[in-house]
Amino acid sequence: MSYVEATFDRLLKLPGVMGAILVNGEGRPIRTSMDATSSHIFAGKMAPMVKMARAMVREVEPTDDLTYLRMRTLKSEILVAAENEHMIILVQDSNALDEARRNSSSSSKRSS
Repeated sequence: MSYVEATFDRLLKLPGVMGAILVNGEGRPIRTSMDATSSHIFAGKMAPMVKMARAMVREVEPTDDLTYLRMRTLKSEILVAAENEHMIILVQDSNALDEARRNSSSSSKRSS
């Protein structure tokens, strides 16, 4: 199993994950845990956004590159790992994510 596929499988096990999409260099979903319509919408909308964010990063610092993009809405958090020609899009439920973070924070405070 490739590194990308192993990462994809690992991400699906994170708290609050609603779905993940592996996108090829042409912006097409090649593996997904979501329905086809949602996968194509996310892939189609995120590819130009990543391209624009990458251009902004390079304009600010020509030797740098975009590796990660994070967006949060009221209902979900969308994380995009842009590596080489592939992109992994992860969609998480904001409420479940917040709850997991609170639990993690309170358990680490108790163990201190």
